[in-house]
Amino acid sequence: MIAIKVNQEDHHILEHVTLQEFVENLKIQTNGIAIAINNTVVKKTDWSSRLLHNNDDILIIKSTQGG
Repeated sequence: MIAIKVNQEDHHILEHVTLQEFVENLKIQTNGIAIAINNTVVKKTDWSSRLLHNNDDILIIKSTQGG
């Protein structure tokens, strides 16, 4: 198990989990979101190859409509 933070919340996950797998497990809508790991934005095309590591700090930002 590894420890990561997602939007300032602690999570414990198995090792060798990709960002794509983690997002799917969260069951969140992936349209209109951006994800940064350790203050670096990860392109959606790279989610399936980006492995999560111990102490990663993940920020998930959801876009909203309106003004």
